[in-house]
Amino acid sequence: MSEGMGKWMVVTEVVLFLLIMVIMVGQRLILNGQRDGNIALAEPLAELHESGQQQGTAESVESAAALSQVSTKDETDLDSFIKKSLDRANIPALSAAIVKGGKIVWSRAYGWSRVGIQPASSQTLFQIASVSKTVLAVAAMKAWEEGAFDLDQDINTYLPFKVKNPFAPNQPITPRMLLTHTATIRDQGKTMDSAYVWDRDSPIGLGEFLKDYLTPGGRHYNPVLNFYADSPGSAFHYSNIGATLAAYLVEVTTGLPFDLYCQQKIFQPLGMKETSWRLADLDHSHIAMPYGYDRLRRRYYPYGLYAYPDYPDGLLKTSAPQLARFLLMFINYGQLEGVRILSRETVEEMRRVQNPAVDPQQGILWYYKELSGWKLLGHNGADMGVGAEMFFRPEDGLGVILLMNGDRTLFNEKIIKELEIRLFKEAENQK
Repeated sequence: MSEGMGKWMVVTEVVLFLLIMVIMVGQRLILNGQRDGNIALAEPLAELHESGQQQGTAESVESAAALSQVSTKDETDLDSFIKKSLDRANIPALSAAIVKGGKIVWSRAYGWSRVGIQPASSQTLFQIASVSKTVLAVAAMKAWEEGAFDLDQDINTYLPFKVKNPFAPNQPITPRMLLTHTATIRDQGKTMDSAYVWDRDSPIGLGEFLKDYLTPGGRHYNPVLNFYADSPGSAFHYSNIGATLAAYLVEVTTGLPFDLYCQQKIFQPLGMKETSWRLADLDHSHIAMPYGYDRLRRRYYPYGLYAYPDYPDGLLKTSAPQLARFLLMFINYGQLEGVRILSRETVEEMRRVQNPAVDPQQGILWYYKELSGWKLLGHNGADMGVGAEMFFRPEDGLGVILLMNGDRTLFNEKIIKELEIRLFKEAENQK
């Protein structure tokens, strides 16, 4: 190979890598919290990065046969099924939990928090993507219980800047619309992609980012790209920015930063001692590294830990057992072990389908789905190099949590669904 040809190939790979990273960051707009049927939209993005990715870091190592998972002497059929599923799905690690009868009846971790270096454990923290919105919902309804705002009042009554859909300027946007994805606020890819930062929290505050995004004259404002043409309240459009605006509403009306409000009102009372929205609050070595997978070269590659300004829509970090305590609180209508977070009536309202004519599945950010004949309530999530599922059966309070540190794509979505079904079936057999 000539020297010129070699240089050309290096430059080509660098350009391709940068292009792939931009596209993969955009996965959040497609994947983060989208209902299961929509996750298939990510496959074209996945195929591009899988055919050309070569990060070339020390942590890029082979998977499959080269990475034997940690085994135990008492390995069960379930353990074997999960390990094989992770290998098929090209996901380095899974931490899972089952809740039943008001308690955690099973919790286990598999695979690698840092590939080839650090095995995952039940204490490993995972970024839970849009499952974060279930916590956002509880925080918002806690603030509502405390009288901070009215669910059906114009949000401009409370905000320090005015937010209007330019296609329907006379129709107010309400907190309930923000919490049901009917506020007609659109996620704009270019702006959200450019806001990612690595190995630190975003220096941009919620208010600054949202004002720039939602108000005329803001540096990210675009009336066509940032809003849908529907009238607020009339149509369902999944919105990360809309959910983040609900979190900012909590911040404005309670006088506490949203992350601190969650710490004081949710995490501390529930004993979730190593749960946070912020990287600065956590030991980074305790957080599972987000990974992609190059199917052509059969190698994992780390994305690095990252953040963005609209953190309430997807950046909560926690472990499966800690998240299970939060889920048990919600299953038990707002209380756990004598600690009450929300009133029973508030949780009942959150579980209620808010506008059946617009969306027959949507509660207050939590939503219903059908899986293998079961009706479940919860949320899913996916972001760059992470995935999560948290659902329970309202009829009997049986719930399952899956936290993963790999990309979700059309290629592995069926496998993740099979994992979820298997754990629900296992839950039925747990005592």
